[in-house]
Amino acid sequence: MSRRHVVLVSYGEPPVPDFGGQFAYSFRILLNLTRIIAAIPAPLLPLIALARARSRRKTWRARGYGSPLETITQAQAASVRARLQETTGTGWTAHVAYEFRNPQLETVLRAIPADEAVFVVPMYAADSAFTHALSRQTAMRVNGSRRTPARVLEAIDAGLLAAISAEHVRKQVSGGGSEAGSWALVLAAHGTLLEPSKPIETGRENTERLCRLLEERLAPEFGMVIHGWLNHTRGGRWTEPAMDQALRQVFDAGYRKTVYFPYGFLADNAETQIEGPAIAGGLPGLDVRFLPCLNDSAALADAIAAQIQAISPAP
Repeated sequence: MSRRHVVLVSYGEPPVPDFGGQFAYSFRILLNLTRIIAAIPAPLLPLIALARARSRRKTWRARGYGSPLETITQAQAASVRARLQETTGTGWTAHVAYEFRNPQLETVLRAIPADEAVFVVPMYAADSAFTHALSRQTAMRVNGSRRTPARVLEAIDAGLLAAISAEHVRKQVSGGGSEAGSWALVLAAHGTLLEPSKPIETGRENTERLCRLLEERLAPEFGMVIHGWLNHTRGGRWTEPAMDQALRQVFDAGYRKTVYFPYGFLADNAETQIEGPAIAGGLPGLDVRFLPCLNDSAALADAIAAQIQAISPAP
């Protein structure tokens, strides 16, 4: 019986503030992602990537920061493999691939024997042109040369993910001194343009649905729940409220203790660990407790394994 494979894929943020790695990562994102919605002239791409790489290197070095994304994704892959092995009793091989850094998803898929089953797991909370669609496009290119096509999983059901995330928040804040009604909860996700230059699935509605379901579960446990977007600043009007506005609303409402949960991400990275705290730092007097993402939680691994089993043929 041939082995089956599971490939977890993320953007692939570089783990260290090395200029070359940061430049290559930024350039690939600009070339293969940003230009989907923004008509950036080709000659400007290396200049923008250069500026981004310099900025990230400077910020990361100043904070002594290194991204945990690679380590987390490897741990997630190991957890999913272990769960599949346990529940199916058959052989599974787990791989980690990236959209914008080596090893890229296409390279990993082409290295897997063409007659062995492959399940690609985009490690993003909401489906969009910037997440699951990227993996689907890659799989389509590769499947022309595969006898057993690689299958890309859909996003985890929003209701299930909201339930897993709500329990994660409860466990993180238990014993932390927060009493119902005395803390605010800020739910964070990556923002998007409201009116992109090209028709595209931005993922906004999928993200907002997940947020509503999570809010329904946690609202009774907090005095205030608000959603904030981690936006860029160029290209047009972005989702609202931006994170600085959301935190200001919490402060103006009289709350001084806040739980911050980046529900829109399945793994911690620079955006969850640097950007949110940097924005919150602009409001002295606001005590913010930053929660980790789901990362390699057993519940997340179980949900992914169940997805795979639902579409995997019996051995």
